[in-house]
Amino acid sequence: MKTKTRLGRGIDAIFADSLHDDSSQIIEIPSDEIFPNPSQPRKTFDENSLAELADSIKAHGLISPILVRRTNTRYEIIAGERRYQACKLAGIRNIPSIVKDISDSDAFKISLVENLQREDLNPMEESEAFYTLKEQFHLTHQDIAEAVQKDRSTITNSLRLMNLPEEVKKSLREGLISTGHARAVLMIDNYHGQIALLTRIISQSLSVREAEKAASDKGKKKKGQRKTDPYFEELSTLLAEKLGAKVTCSWGKSKGKIVINVASRDDLQRIVQGLFQHESPL
Repeated sequence: MKTKTRLGRGIDAIFADSLHDDSSQIIEIPSDEIFPNPSQPRKTFDENSLAELADSIKAHGLISPILVRRTNTRYEIIAGERRYQACKLAGIRNIPSIVKDISDSDAFKISLVENLQREDLNPMEESEAFYTLKEQFHLTHQDIAEAVQKDRSTITNSLRLMNLPEEVKKSLREGLISTGHARAVLMIDNYHGQIALLTRIISQSLSVREAEKAASDKGKKKKGQRKTDPYFEELSTLLAEKLGAKVTCSWGKSKGKIVINVASRDDLQRIVQGLFQHESPL
């Protein structure tokens, strides 16, 4: 059985208290006194993988305890729900646990980071988790990269998936398309074109390369495209990271413009709220 992946060194920049100090003690808690975190970013568990883990726990016991916090008379899981579910499946009545006094905010962040480091999330769940760390907890792309031990570019590329139409996000969650397909869809800058390409990818079983070519061919049909300016490309990237949306900055003869692409009304509402820093006037 795989042992638990430890949180990265960058996690110290996120949490005030150490999660692995010497005072941590493992205790056994009745399974019926433990409940999952309702904000757990991971929504599905592979049944076969869970059954294999349950068999391993039956044979060798739970090697790595789960992390919980006390809430009234019960214990909420902070990290280790998969192990908890496998223990229940294996018929384990008392589950080895480490109890920590952690705030709501830190509990949620730990749950996100643990899942991200264990690579238990599908690409869309991962993007949504990064987005939560960025928007709700105001972490930069670099902060997140250090916490989950990934390259900054990986974080930025994953967050771009949040700009997809909901139909494409759903297909990615369900495994109907791959991350490569989703990025090909992002090459198209309008909703109807994106949905049309999604339909082709699924109905014609397009490879990622074929999807990219289809998106590129569509883009070549546009006339009058101007050469990009590195300065404005950098501005566009910075604004895109800040707003969590595709942004294009350009300059004409005497004036310029900033174009923010939104995938839905909810996305528009979110961006407006961020710009006004209080409840949206919309």
